[in-house]
Amino acid sequence: MNALSPKHNRIRRHHALGYASIVALIACASTPPPTTSITAARAAIVGAEKADAGRYAAPELAEARAKLAGAEAAVTQTKMPEAQRLAEQSAVEAELANAKAGEAKATAVNVEMKQGNAALGEELHRESGSQP
Repeated sequence: MNALSPKHNRIRRHHALGYASIVALIACASTPPPTTSITAARAAIVGAEKADAGRYAAPELAEARAKLAGAEAAVTQTKMPEAQRLAEQSAVEAELANAKAGEAKATAVNVEMKQGNAALGEELHRESGSQP
């Protein structure tokens, strides 16, 4: 008899299912935690804090912190792709906060310089008006 009996077919299906399950578990377990991305996000947040983003870009900095917390929670739940995505988003938010803080500081310096130039112009005008 060349044909396999129904019993042999069931055994093969069970083996195939078992192997498929093992492969799926290995694939899930082999995704390492995104430690590099999480470390980069932490560093970006520290950089934004040093740039005074808490003052000039508080919403973006808060979003970066929230996404980092989400990434860390996803790691504890072994949701590595989600953790990776959230860590990357956290770093981007922190970089945006850093850039906005830098822009705000540059704008403040620019306004201050314009005011200083205007004061100097007034002083020069007064001095030139008092001479014969």
